[in-house]
Amino acid sequence: MDTTLIGSVPNDESVEKIIEEIFAYVSIPCWPQIPKKSFKEHMCSQYSENFPGIIVDEEQQKIFLDEEKFYIDLENFYQNFVDKNLDYYKISLDYAYGFYKFVEQVKFKKCNKVKLQTTGPLTFGLTVKTKDEKAVFYNEQYREIIINHLIMKTLWQVKMLKNVFEEKLNIIVFYDEPYLAAYGSAFTAVSKEEIVQTLSELVNKTKNFVDELYNNIIDIKIGIHCCANTDWSILTSVENLDIISFDAYEFFDNFVLYSNEIKNFLNKNKYIAWGLIPNTEKVFNETKESLVSRFKEYISKLVTKGIEEQFLRNCIITPQCGLGSTTYKVLYKVLQLCNEFNNYLYS
Repeated sequence: MDTTLIGSVPNDESVEKIIEEIFAYVSIPCWPQIPKKSFKEHMCSQYSENFPGIIVDEEQQKIFLDEEKFYIDLENFYQNFVDKNLDYYKISLDYAYGFYKFVEQVKFKKCNKVKLQTTGPLTFGLTVKTKDEKAVFYNEQYREIIINHLIMKTLWQVKMLKNVFEEKLNIIVFYDEPYLAAYGSAFTAVSKEEIVQTLSELVNKTKNFVDELYNNIIDIKIGIHCCANTDWSILTSVENLDIISFDAYEFFDNFVLYSNEIKNFLNKNKYIAWGLIPNTEKVFNETKESLVSRFKEYISKLVTKGIEEQFLRNCIITPQCGLGSTTYKVLYKVLQLCNEFNNYLYS
């Protein structure tokens, strides 16, 4: 068992202090995203640089695709993709201040396991729209570019970490997909097959590129995080996915409905990331004891569904979701509970 955060943190305390506390309190440190710092650090803007045709309008707090510019930029994008020029896909300092500060500190820490995060293609593709308000995900050409673009954003993060580590590095990558919660609604005309195919391509390509570029000196595991209800059989169907991350605090009752699919997933030596710790003021109503009790109750319910307890305990504990919209006070309480969970898990 391990503990980590989903990624985003509040902006009412110095990021340097927050990073120090992340290293101190969770067993898998991750870099902090700071969405309240600027629109560029919002979850889709943050990964948008050098996407063909992209326009980030900070004043209007809007990100959209200029279709004429898309075709002008496309050749340059593909040339850098084919050449695997990761620096072309970098995330600049003003888009990810916390990442750079994290990399500065991680080289001085004794850890061989870290977590990275990137927005997933469904969420990116349904957020970014053309000038006539059409989501770019529905265009197959755009969708393929989205997948490749986000993979390269992940690989650039991996490269930046590898530059400061001399030994073999264990990396967990979460692709964040809050828009999975919209599956099946009247607002999202995307089929289950399209989503599974898209996410499978994302996972497989990411792993293949890491193996190709780093020749087994990096062990990578990939998770997908969804912070609300969805059809969980979508994620259990994604090829070579290692971790399903969900909000267990609010949505366990929905999750357990997919016990057969979860059982098959875990039997392949996969993991669940349990979002057990509230990411709101509710956290002050909880203690280590109350959350451990909740965790044991959840495990018992899944055991009655035929899932072996050993597979359920081979897991990660996280907050429900990101902490970017909350306060440092909430973040610190979450970190304390993560630390107490670490002590419980390893006692």
